[in-house]
Amino acid sequence: MSTTEGVTLPVSGEVTKFVKDAQDAANVRDTSLDDIADSTRDIESKLKIIEASKESGIKHENTDSVETVLFNCNDRNSDSVDTVLFNPDYINTDSVDTVIFNPNKSKDASKKSDAAAEKADKETPEMMDVDGASSDSTTNERMNATTEKRRKKMKKSKEGTSKALPAQKMDWRRNLRTHISNMYMKSESRLPGACVPRCLQNTRECEDKHRTAMLPDVPNFMMAEDLKKTLSGHHYDTFLDMLEMMALQCVYPGDGVLDRLVDMAMILLAKEMSVKELAAIYAKVIRTFFLLVDAFPPCWTCLRPYYLNFLRVPNPAVRSERSPNAPQKVKFYLDLLEELLPQCSDKDIREYTKSYEEHVYNYTEEEEMDMSQDTAFLQHVQEYDWVSGKLCLDDFKVLSPGARLSRLCDVLNMLCWVLEMEFLSWLDHNRLRQSETEMFNEETKPFAIHVFGMSATVRLTDTVRQVMRLFGLAAGKSMYPDRLRILQRLISLLVEVSNTAELKYVDNAVTYPNLGPQTRLLIAEFFKIFKSQNPTHISTYVKSIPLLEQPYLRFEFTDHFLQLFYFPRNVPFGPKKVCDEFNDRQWMKYKPRSEIEDEDDEQLSREDYLSILLNALKDYDKWMNLEGFWKFMKGKEQVQPLQTRTSSPLATPVGIVTGETFKVFELNEMEKEVHTWKKRLNTKVILGRPKVNLPVAKINLPEMCVRYSNDVRYIRYLRRVLVKEVQSEIDVDDWLSYLNGFLCDDEPPSPPGTPRSSPVAESDKA
Repeated sequence: MSTTEGVTLPVSGEVTKFVKDAQDAANVRDTSLDDIADSTRDIESKLKIIEASKESGIKHENTDSVETVLFNCNDRNSDSVDTVLFNPDYINTDSVDTVIFNPNKSKDASKKSDAAAEKADKETPEMMDVDGASSDSTTNERMNATTEKRRKKMKKSKEGTSKALPAQKMDWRRNLRTHISNMYMKSESRLPGACVPRCLQNTRECEDKHRTAMLPDVPNFMMAEDLKKTLSGHHYDTFLDMLEMMALQCVYPGDGVLDRLVDMAMILLAKEMSVKELAAIYAKVIRTFFLLVDAFPPCWTCLRPYYLNFLRVPNPAVRSERSPNAPQKVKFYLDLLEELLPQCSDKDIREYTKSYEEHVYNYTEEEEMDMSQDTAFLQHVQEYDWVSGKLCLDDFKVLSPGARLSRLCDVLNMLCWVLEMEFLSWLDHNRLRQSETEMFNEETKPFAIHVFGMSATVRLTDTVRQVMRLFGLAAGKSMYPDRLRILQRLISLLVEVSNTAELKYVDNAVTYPNLGPQTRLLIAEFFKIFKSQNPTHISTYVKSIPLLEQPYLRFEFTDHFLQLFYFPRNVPFGPKKVCDEFNDRQWMKYKPRSEIEDEDDEQLSREDYLSILLNALKDYDKWMNLEGFWKFMKGKEQVQPLQTRTSSPLATPVGIVTGETFKVFELNEMEKEVHTWKKRLNTKVILGRPKVNLPVAKINLPEMCVRYSNDVRYIRYLRRVLVKEVQSEIDVDDWLSYLNGFLCDDEPPSPPGTPRSSPVAESDKA
């Protein structure tokens, strides 16, 4: 039943009872008979409307919270209507919240309903206005009360839900596994300072375009012939432009092009050109080489034989006629560098020298050798034989030692770039397992193993010794830092290759980070070779240690260096060894810098000892990432796995360039958007590359839990020792600053008068 103020309207159609009730109400109010008659006629007209609506199939609903009001044609914009009996001739959706209608109503019923409504409007317009106003106030009050009840109910339900949910328990083992897995899966961090290829940013794309792809497109016959004629005609600028165009079009210029670029970097002289032109062409040669390697990376499986041939590695698949007799390319240029360093002055080695210079003709040699005019002419003109493919070093030897050193370092940098890119790609594609079996597989082993000649049992080969010897010699002569860094990158590469081959797996779970025994011996041999090149000057060691970019190489090298003094032997480096140093008060055995003469370069001062030891501890913490481990342990944070971007078309939406927002185009909606197609075709779009989580590697957690917990315990104990005993005697502000930042003041330092106790003693006491 629907009610209004002072009047009750029946929905059942009992006219007699309704009229009687209306008359009684009129008598109670002392109204006149005319008013009662008007009310009766008004009620009868409304009943006719109800009957007409029943015939047309319109249903009436009566709920406790929603008012059902007859639609008034003269009051179409009423905001108080919640449920309206629909009249198809008067549609105004702005004032209607819920409309109940029957779409199958007949035309006769609608006409009858319209006529009855018009008659009712003419007879009692004032009465309907009064009823509408009263209905408006009643409906608003009920709606407000209902809304308030719902809000209270929802609030109570939320509070109950929040109280019912238990606190999520932190999975420490899962956190530690994810923490170590992130270090293991992040391939570029395994070789710091190396050139990181683009393929590491999108492994899936590299898998599709390089690792499992066929050979790239090759130039047609006419283009290949033009390329050869341009080079043999010494049109170097045009030759480099053609190579750059092919690289941008992903057209592989062919085997031997990389060799020609390396040869050009070695022998180009200012015979046919000015020094300015030579400088521009030389820089373009280096740039074109990097562009080609980036466009056709060594991780491209089908190009692997061509790269091995470029490095002069014997390969039965593709072997040129010069491969069996020619030495390996890296070994060849290392021999040239070792031969050149004694010829260079200290100034040439320490300062940056240019790779080009003005060519000076020497006519006295021609007179002494009694040359013909034709021979003399050919000697002074750039007539290099590019067709034979043989490198002639006559023009290279004409250059000054400084220019030759610059060119040799540039070529070694190019070769090192290829080796680093290939090894990082190998790590990225072999994340699941990187054991010795995979490393020394003849078909897939990294280029570095071929070049350095390593095997499962041999690490210290002749080439490895030569690289270490050259680094020690160059460091002793204070070579220009950028050039010395090239030799350091080669050492970091061979050490990481050795250590990766020694990764241990327990039930297919890797033990990482880990330093293998053969790698430790290799670093020890590196220190011995370095010591043989620098037997006296301590400052050379102090300056050279920070140049090593591999963290475990730095702290192992530091360990061997401090063993020359009072550092204990046959004990692996770590926080425990550092704590023992301070417990045994070893720092007392080193003299302060003020007591050592300036010319004395054979003694290690106390300040240098503390600084070197602190840097070694930092390197160990960085290698193990102890700070990250302690951060999530103390903060109880969930460690998130590494993420990478994917280029899968199924997971990649296409969108208009609007920042980070992408709009998905659904096929079933395309027909409705035909009028927008032209605009979309003219709009710049980007391919979205959503981030996805990398899988978490299986880690040997039992062993790693013990290592991480012990290391953190000793670091906390080290801070207590420094505060209680050492701080009052020597300056350890740098140590405390680092340890406080590492531990984040998790515990207040013990007072100086508290008895000393070590983690070992505490565990024994327990």
